[in-house]
Amino acid sequence: MKTFRTLEQSKKDLQEIQEYVALIEKYQPENFVQQVIHAYVIHGSIAKTAEVLNGLGYTIEQGEVSASIKSTPVKGDLLHKKVKSLYLKKTRSSRRVAKSYF
Repeated sequence: MKTFRTLEQSKKDLQEIQEYVALIEKYQPENFVQQVIHAYVIHGSIAKTAEVLNGLGYTIEQGEVSASIKSTPVKGDLLHKKVKSLYLKKTRSSRRVAKSYF
């Protein structure tokens, strides 16, 4: 754990994680972007996702995987919405414009 958590905070965290796992387990991809999202959730890596999808017969590069994740989710696609939010949070520091003071 990174920070101290009270019992109530831990229970809330556990419930959120359980809901996220349930969302992943019941997710049924209906199009290519949803297949990308599902593969990314399973493997957790842009490179691994591209590799797996290429192994399934698709031709996709890492940039296309990240573009699919950052695309606007279809209405009602809760997993894509959550994954996009987490991905943008994860990559925030690399997307920030460096401020020059000189």
